Amino acid sequence: MIETERLVLRLPVPADAEAVAEAFGDSEVMRYLGNGETGPYDDAVRAVESMRRAWEQDGFGGFVVVRREDGVTLGRVGFMAWDPDVWRSGIRSEIGDRAEIELGWTLSRKAWGRGYATEAALAARDCGLAEIAPRRLISLIHPENVRSMRVAAKIGERYQRDVTTHRGMPSQLWALEERQATA
Repeated sequence: MIETERLVLRLPVPADAEAVAEAFGDSEVMRYLGNGETGPYDDAVRAVESMRRAWEQDGFGGFVVVRREDGVTLGRVGFMAWDPDVWRSGIRSEIGDRAEIELGWTLSRKAWGRGYATEAALAARDCGLAEIAPRRLISLIHPENVRSMRVAAKIGERYQRDVTTHRGMPSQLWALEERQATA
């Protein structure tokens, strides 16, 4: 668990599927994620299961973001391993040493515009650099997702290049190089 001034980042539990489903059901939240389409409740259940499985198998994964003042779940932030040869997410232990570690964030629309994404991403970044110790952290951001680009810049990431995921989705690769993190 990580605590910031306004947030708690904690490991996911099955009951978190309700809050994740709220975000997954919002077309504005999903506009730049996955295939851009909203998903059913089952997708939220699978997402929570996937976050939990990543923690069990890799020792890192997604956190649920909770507002401290009232306990409302705002979304998720955390880490995912990607195979850079085909840009498919997976388990780092299966991908191997070439795995890229992504720091990503998804918050419900009710949390937008208040700095929560940046606050959560900064806390996760610092934890990830210390605990996971990747050669660098990346974020894959849809080329039109200006809000996420601003968060990436605020946490020290810089645009590097365009990539296409295994599903054919365009993304910008933003990265915080190891030397940037220690400077």
